[in-house]
Amino acid sequence: MLRVLGSGLLLAAGFTCVAWAQVTSRFDGQYRGELTLTKEIEGDCTQPPLGALYPLRISRGQVRFAYVPRFDTTLSGTIDDNGMFKASARIRKGFVQMTGRVQDNHITAYIVSPSCNYTFQTKD
Repeated sequence: MLRVLGSGLLLAAGFTCVAWAQVTSRFDGQYRGELTLTKEIEGDCTQPPLGALYPLRISRGQVRFAYVPRFDTTLSGTIDDNGMFKASARIRKGFVQMTGRVQDNHITAYIVSPSCNYTFQTKD
């Protein structure tokens, strides 16, 4: 009985890992895009330099974005099988949150912080 149960659990775990890998690796890659300051809520918001490109990485369902202009921190989160993602980081005055979507190797995302809002658009 235990041998059958153990084999079944091992088989189920194998199928789960294969399905997870298929879903989450679909959007894997290094993306680069421009940030645009869209709203200053309070404080000193930094307009990114014209033409500056910022890296966003997706690997195994995990999203990482180095949010340099204002808080010098890395946002991290997850992406679903439809290309929708959320990433965030805690900062001194609250949270920075990024929501976006990958569609045909193009990313559009919105970043909201306690002091500034930005959009992110891939350029290559």
